[in-house]
Amino acid sequence: MKFHRTRTAPNPAAGHGIRPRGAAVAAGLAAVLLPLGLAAPAAAASVGTTSGSAAAPQRAAAAPDPAERIESFYDSYLSALGEGDRPLAAELRRTNLTAAFRKELARWEEANGADGVTRAQNVPVDADAEYDGSGMGHTWAVVTLHWDGSSETTKVHVQAELRTGKIDGIKTWEG
Repeated sequence: MKFHRTRTAPNPAAGHGIRPRGAAVAAGLAAVLLPLGLAAPAAAASVGTTSGSAAAPQRAAAAPDPAERIESFYDSYLSALGEGDRPLAAELRRTNLTAAFRKELARWEEANGADGVTRAQNVPVDADAEYDGSGMGHTWAVVTLHWDGSSETTKVHVQAELRTGKIDGIKTWEG
């Protein structure tokens, strides 16, 4: 399948003359990449639209805050595990955890016989993340894991790199 970029005649009052379809594609791409914290480059690529005579240039979507990014990862990861989709869970780990931390996690999992991301043998049904500070190039969140049929929760402390947004540490919450 071949894709063609359709352009209208340039109109200085309307940005760069890209038809609304291009903006819709950019917005759709941003919606898909936003949970992974990758939407800023995609949204920035959207330059403007025309619909009739003039339209204002589009603004890039704001990147999610660190706790939202971490919670989005946990929601996707738990959903993949809950559906038995191990390849998707592995891909989510690959794209959201640093390479060094994936190696550390594999050693932890072998020693403990549990999933290192959830620190559990069973799969939680939901997760909430709460921002817990930032400094020295990292951000932290406390993730509360919810279990099916129980009011009990488990908390883990998650560390992520501010520069990449990738998780580079998880430990049981002791707070």
